[in-house]
This record gives sequence, structure tokens and C-alpha cells, in this order.
Amino acid sequence: MNFRPRRAAKRTAGFTLIEILVAFAIAAVMLGAIYEVFANGVRSIVTIDHYRDAVLLSESALDALANLPIAAGDTADRIGIYERSTRIWPRPDLLPAGASFRAVPYEIEVQVGWREGIRQRAVSFSTICLAPPPT
Repeated sequence: MNFRPRRAAKRTAGFTLIEILVAFAIAAVMLGAIYEVFANGVRSIVTIDHYRDAVLLSESALDALANLPIAAGDTADRIGIYERSTRIWPRPDLLPAGASFRAVPYEIEVQVGWREGIRQRAVSFSTICLAPPPT
């Protein structure tokens, strides 16, 4: 039989303070990165929603002008956070030289802008339509 005295068993259960601090530091860095990705996603969704609404406002302005007589001029209005401006002007330069037409091309430009934080954002649509010449 072997009668050696037992040495005190080394304690291996549990974590040291250093291990806990390192684990918390790694967790904090990972949570910060996950938060940043989530925040960027939310900001992108808000920006996309604003662009979608601005495009709808621009298209509705162009549709409304399709049923009205065309006259050169500028208009502006405010709809919620959006500022919409419409500009209509004749474009006789688009006609062939020496041609005689009963219609004049007009360019219609609709711009919708809004502020997103400190950034100014805008969408702009433009089209050409024919109308009787100004009298």
C-alpha cells in the first residue's frame, strides 16, 4: 500500500476576476457592434420611407398637372415635413428649326425636399409635354 500524504487539491472550479472582466469586455464590444448594425438598419428604413413618400408626392403633382391647362410659372407648397415646388416653362428650343407647330413643348419639373437630421434630401422629376402656345 502506498501511504503518501495527500496534497491539497488545486482549486479549478470557478473563474478568476481577470477572466470575468475579459468576458464582460468582449460582450460589451459585441453588443456595441450589434447595436450599431441595428441602429443603421432603422435609419435606413426611415430614409427609405421618406424617399417613398417624396416620390409619391412628386408623382401626384405630375398627375394633377395632366388634367389642368399648362401655363408657365412656379408654385410651392408644404405637406407635412416635405416642401414641394413645381416649375413649368416653355421649351421652344426642342422644336425643329423652321417648323410650324400648333403646340409648344413645356418642361415640368417637380422637386420634393425634406430635412433628415442635418441633411437636406430631395427627389426631382421632370417631364416634357405639349400644350397650346401662350396667348
